[in-house]
Amino acid sequence: MRESSRTGIVVAGVIAGALLGGLFAWLSSARAEEGDESDREPIGLKEYFQLGIGVLTLARQFQSLLQRKV
Repeated sequence: MRESSRTGIVVAGVIAGALLGGLFAWLSSARAEEGDESDREPIGLKEYFQLGIGVLTLARQFQSLLQRKV
């Protein structure tokens, strides 16, 4: 693979990740503005850990998908 095409793929991934992160933040802030937050439990360390594991699992699945195509 040429270096310029690899750079383009990385830049596209960074942009897609930033857009996805922005979407999640927008959805979260819109939910917070909807109503009273006193009945909601705050997100704890366990939930953040589960989310991180989920993201790493998705990345691993994506990598294995790309390796099968080669």
